[in-house]
Amino acid sequence: MKNKSIIAGIAIIVMVCIITTGCMFYNVIDKEEFNKHFTALGYTISDTEEAKYEADTYLVATKEDVPYKIEYYEFKNEVEAQKAYKNYKDHIVDYITTNSENQETTGAVFSKTVAVSTDEYITISRVKNTLIFIAGTKEYREDIDNILKDIKY
Repeated sequence: MKNKSIIAGIAIIVMVCIITTGCMFYNVIDKEEFNKHFTALGYTISDTEEAKYEADTYLVATKEDVPYKIEYYEFKNEVEAQKAYKNYKDHIVDYITTNSENQETTGAVFSKTVAVSTDEYITISRVKNTLIFIAGTKEYREDIDNILKDIKY
């Protein structure tokens, strides 16, 4: 009986660790998945725009009927992605015209900052060695949230 409760306790600890680190909920998408997913949604994917940070892959998804673009970075390792995430977060004022409320969520394999101002809605989301940056407007908040939810970012 005592052995069963120890095993159950260990199983619970393992599940809590998996849930809190995000291992069950975050999926790293690669450039092919990003391209396929957003092309299916009607976005045009470009790999010729100049990236703000040096990365192995930089793709931009745009659509004529939305005033934002979805920037996708894939770095050689997680440390490089963390540096780019921190730089975006530290310079978020470059994208905002008024004061903003910023909310950050972090875990073992992900970081996400959402900045909401009078007009802007900006999301920086990193999962492992990838990063997605979207600088949009508050009117498109729900669309941006749904985009990131669909790809688990």
